[in-house]
Amino acid sequence: MSDPNEQAAQRRAFGARLRGIRNAAGLSQERLAHASELDRTYIGAVENGRRNLSLHAMWQLAHALETTPAEFFVEQPTTKHP
Repeated sequence: MSDPNEQAAQRRAFGARLRGIRNAAGLSQERLAHASELDRTYIGAVENGRRNLSLHAMWQLAHALETTPAEFFVEQPTTKHP
C-alpha cells in the first residue's frame, strides 16, 4: 500500500507543475476552468494538492492548455540562487 505522505507529495508536485504550465500559458484558474469544462474550485484544489484528478480531467486540462498529459510529468530544472 502506498504511503499517504508520498501520495500527498505527489499530488502537490503535480499541482505545482499544473500551476506552472497554466501561468506560462497566461491563464487564470477561471479561464482554464472554462476552457477545460472543469470547475475553478476543482482546479484550485488540484493545484494545491488537495484533489486527485482522473485521467479524463487530465486530458481536458492538457487540451485546454494546448499540450499533452506527458507535459505534466516533465521535471523542470530548479533555479539555484547564488
